[in-house]
Amino acid sequence: MSVLRQLYSLIISDIWTTIISLLIGYLVYYLAKFYYQYYSLPPGPFPLPFIGNYLNFRTKHHWEYNMRKLAKKYGPIFTVYLGNSPQIVITDPVIARDVFNRSEFSGRIQTYFVKLLGDGIIMADYGPNLETRRNVTHAAVKKYSNNERLVNVIVDCVDKTVETMLKTIGPNKPIEHSNYIYLTFLNIMANSAFNENYNIDDPEFKKFKYVLNDIIYDWKTRFVLWEYSKLIQWIDYKAFEKITKIYEEIREIIVKKIRNHLKDYDPSIERDLCDTLIEAKNTALRDVGQRQGDSSKQSVANYLTDDKLGMIVLDIFLARTDTSYNTFQWLLLFLANDLVVQKKLRKEISDKIGDRLPTLDDRHRCHYVMAFISETLRFRNVTPIAVSHKAIVDSKIGNYMIPKNMSVVVYQGFIMRNDSNKYWTNPNDFIPERFIDSDNHYMINRLQQTAYMPFGVGRRICLGDKLAIAELFLILTRFLQSTQNYDIVLDSHQGFDADPNNIDLISPISENS
Repeated sequence: MSVLRQLYSLIISDIWTTIISLLIGYLVYYLAKFYYQYYSLPPGPFPLPFIGNYLNFRTKHHWEYNMRKLAKKYGPIFTVYLGNSPQIVITDPVIARDVFNRSEFSGRIQTYFVKLLGDGIIMADYGPNLETRRNVTHAAVKKYSNNERLVNVIVDCVDKTVETMLKTIGPNKPIEHSNYIYLTFLNIMANSAFNENYNIDDPEFKKFKYVLNDIIYDWKTRFVLWEYSKLIQWIDYKAFEKITKIYEEIREIIVKKIRNHLKDYDPSIERDLCDTLIEAKNTALRDVGQRQGDSSKQSVANYLTDDKLGMIVLDIFLARTDTSYNTFQWLLLFLANDLVVQKKLRKEISDKIGDRLPTLDDRHRCHYVMAFISETLRFRNVTPIAVSHKAIVDSKIGNYMIPKNMSVVVYQGFIMRNDSNKYWTNPNDFIPERFIDSDNHYMINRLQQTAYMPFGVGRRICLGDKLAIAELFLILTRFLQSTQNYDIVLDSHQGFDADPNNIDLISPISENS
């Protein structure tokens, strides 16, 4: 028996020795590979295994404060690690325009949530299916951007919101306006996309608001780490599964709506953006069929299934509602903080539009309103770091070799507020007049054009940029028209918080004295 025990102990000992040796060998290999990559990429803060540069952002400051410090320290191209995943960050506008206009940087990193919502446009990887869907989406959005129905939808939603706020809370009292404003933007999008409306207690409204806006505040940095770390997903598995389920429910809601539209679609009636998208799809199929035959037509049809159209609508829904809502919060904050600016906006609207409904053509008459919107998008860009691109082949940026599948992002918030370049004068001051020429006309000069990129840059620039500007113009002008007997003022006069995404501010509507 003693011999068997010794043999057993020896076998167990050898097994553990082998396991430990393998683990040590793997760890040495992992660390060697990890730091070889670190030293071969553009410079950046020293990362730790598994957590990357997470500790660099665990400070009392907002993440963008820390990111700006890195941009100033490391220059126009640097590397930040999210978990094990390096991100190449570009902070020079000329480099950004060169890189993102090249097809080799047109891919998307397929992280977990990207795959969950990646069958549309924004997060889809590079390929012929993407080009087909982008062309169809661009045609639909361009057409709807010039649709007068958009004006009626916006006017109706804004009027109802202002009426509800004043009726519920009354003038001269602080208003926690975020839910009301969010409801406005969600209804504009829902009405535009599906010809539907929500009320503030609607369960579907609350679900959309949570996914589009609240989720990032609930989970903060952990939400980002879920994207790039399987380990964090495993540690947070209960919360991770809950969030996954919510995303899947939102996805199913949108797909169901597009399917219902397809059932009663009438090409002679354009009810909403869904109808415009279906028409653009049908036009694309006819065109490719006439040029290249039925086999090509079937190939394009495979890229434009009902589910994929639903994901395109979801992309537009997500992007338009969230970014436009947050931008409008900043518009309100800036006009409330400076009554001189507010009065100048109101005067121009009164002189150029009066009491009639605003139109899309009024953008060419209200130069200061357009300048005010442009300066807000520059000064407080709500997506300071654009959606990441992926190198689809081994490539170069300057003198640096960028391996295939590497993530590359443009830090557009820094580019539009960089105080050490030639593109902006006093970039840390809010000055709408920087977009007004000597004839008092709205314009963006050549230098500004290089560094002005609120919707990203390059081949995958936001498809809805012109639609977003049109919406912001119509919403802002109608909101100021609807509150012409009041001043929009801050409940506090302590100025702006340094946090570029701090929108938890309370503004009252008070009667003019």
